[in-house]
Amino acid sequence: MTEPHRKVVQRIREEFEETPGLRLTVREASRFWAMDEATCQLVLLDLVSQGFLAQGIDNRYQMYSAA
Repeated sequence: MTEPHRKVVQRIREEFEETPGLRLTVREASRFWAMDEATCQLVLLDLVSQGFLAQGIDNRYQMYSAA
């Protein structure tokens, strides 16, 4: 993972931590963070692979909750 990618992942992770109820599709997230959809999807999938985010059946990403 490159340093710029790592910084974007960290920034988005912090946004989800600061707003626990945040639920976004890739399209919504790309507009929210002003990045192209492909890059945004890679970041979100990276956070899913880390176990930090989960993707719901409505294709929205949210913080993972084991409960």
